[in-house]
Amino acid sequence: MLLCAKKMDFEAASLLRDRISALNQLRSTPVSADEYLANPNLVQDQRQQALNSLRSAINHEFITDNPLHRIEMYDVSHLRGQSATAAMTVAYDGYVNSRLYRHFTIKKAPSDNDVGMLTEVLYRRLKRTDWPLPDLIILDGGKSQLSIINSPSLSLSHIPVIALAKREETIIIPLSSGFKEIRLDRSHPGLRLLQHLRDEAHRFSRRLHHKHRLTSQILTSAKS
Repeated sequence: MLLCAKKMDFEAASLLRDRISALNQLRSTPVSADEYLANPNLVQDQRQQALNSLRSAINHEFITDNPLHRIEMYDVSHLRGQSATAAMTVAYDGYVNSRLYRHFTIKKAPSDNDVGMLTEVLYRRLKRTDWPLPDLIILDGGKSQLSIINSPSLSLSHIPVIALAKREETIIIPLSSGFKEIRLDRSHPGLRLLQHLRDEAHRFSRRLHHKHRLTSQILTSAKS
């Protein structure tokens, strides 16, 4: 995966990352039927544990009394700036709900500028008054992506924004004095929730990206 990233083959690196994540999921300890019988609310309890552990990890001073009912993850997908798309995935009360996912086709921002694309997507999303506001926004990326919180076109002072950096699965929190980096154990329930959201956002965004690429290829072939 790192070799692909160094060669600037980010799409191949992302595919490998997703496969590694799937393998880690398969290796995780399965839940026995007896556990479900002993606790019929096991799934709900696990979701609440993920939310509580996430809140604790990113510290109460940052989140304050935010209930984290709705968490949104954003990812952009493009091939050297072409056919740029983005995706929003959503966890509601710890449940990753695919019915709340949304696609975005990048319209205005330069398609080789991830920060510009994220700014456009967040601007369009926050204009949707028919969608509930998120309690937490997560960006797939690092410190550069978090620079969108200073964008004059966005009003994010009332919504916490963090990032999840791919390489070390580092949670990055913007503070007035700089950035706080948090590295959690791969088995941490809160981190696994963020990874699930991130992997879903990547998959969902890439699906529309490939659709646009196919359409572009068909149009190019028709003209030749």
